[in-house]
Amino acid sequence: MVADFIINTLESAKVFGLDFFHAEDFVHLITRFGYNLFWVFIPSYFLYFKKQGDKEYFFTFMIASVIVFQICMLLGTVSLRIGFALGLFAIFGILRYRTNPIPPREMTYLFLVIGMSVKNALANQNISMAELLITDVITIIVAYIIEVYFTKMKLVRKNIVYDRTDLIKPEKYNELLEDLSDRFGVKVERADIGFVDLIRDQVKLVIYFQKVEGIRYFDSPKS
Repeated sequence: MVADFIINTLESAKVFGLDFFHAEDFVHLITRFGYNLFWVFIPSYFLYFKKQGDKEYFFTFMIASVIVFQICMLLGTVSLRIGFALGLFAIFGILRYRTNPIPPREMTYLFLVIGMSVKNALANQNISMAELLITDVITIIVAYIIEVYFTKMKLVRKNIVYDRTDLIKPEKYNELLEDLSDRFGVKVERADIGFVDLIRDQVKLVIYFQKVEGIRYFDSPKS
């Protein structure tokens, strides 16, 4: 009885013209928020961050998801909810930080967590819980397969300045790869030749090698 009285009192109270508390809506918000946070955390942490991801982007993914979910959920009663959500989705989807453009892998994960958050927030009675759950599971499975298996076949790229212009001849290409592999301690599978400075005996190369555990190269596409 006391609990019912407290709940009724809170539901009848108003602050700044807004109802102070709705028990049913509050429970609905918390449960759906927890559901969305669970599914967003899996790709953000286990697929991205644990696979040599940057903590700054992990922070961005989680906060962006939380904010997008809150906006879509709390403003879901407005008549333009779908158009508003799509507009918000498009704004974040083309987001670029002026000082540090987001690499493709990070942008893909940002696109993923925003999409999941919008979907989980705006799902209504026309969508069953089973459908919502299945789509989230399929999204995670596809991301896992691509992240874990397909990226193993991807070569890491590194821009370097090389000091032996005598090895950039076509007939010495294999010798060039062997020298680069010996210097870097990894098997260099390909080398593209760029600007050549014959006066300083230097040449700019882009080398490609299989991803290895250890040192990460900041100018490489993160994988």
